[in-house]
Amino acid sequence: MLGKFLKKLDTAKFNRKPAQTVVAPDISRVIRPASATTPAHEEMAPAAITPPEPVFVADPQEMVTQAEEALDALTEEFEGWMRNDLEKMRDAWRIAQKPHATADDYRTLYTCAHNIRGAATSYGYPAVSRLCGSLCDLLSGTRAGENTALINLHIEACRAAVAAGPQGEGSESVADAVCEALERRVALKVGNAG
Repeated sequence: MLGKFLKKLDTAKFNRKPAQTVVAPDISRVIRPASATTPAHEEMAPAAITPPEPVFVADPQEMVTQAEEALDALTEEFEGWMRNDLEKMRDAWRIAQKPHATADDYRTLYTCAHNIRGAATSYGYPAVSRLCGSLCDLLSGTRAGENTALINLHIEACRAAVAAGPQGEGSESVADAVCEALERRVALKVGNAG
């Protein structure tokens, strides 16, 4: 992701103008290189000064515009990444639902939900991040075979939020209502378990 972003910000596209070159002062009389063949009393010739490469300055507004264009180009990829992460979580849930599921199966489901929680907001899915946070809270106090209906509701709500698309204006209030309802249920379950 970052590599593609940086390629979009190729320095050749910035129409940069060279800044003034700064000439380095001659410090050869102050600092002398140690040399076994040159006696200390002999005067050394001043070193040739090579000016540094010119520094290029870009227009800040143009840089912002190019960064926004690069991020817009990544938006389509965000949706694909979100769907892949969600599919991994669904696969982990399928395994955790089997009759002989172990605590490790539930830890895998927790890890998937945790990863989605961290990335979903960046991908433009704040409701999915919130749902996965609630799912992580639920899974923290869940043993294998417990809370299956509530876990399933979280996963299906995540699927619905992703299907609605990133940060849809109309879907945000519905997603918030679903999040609040599930968070209340999780709070009850976690509170009763403790």
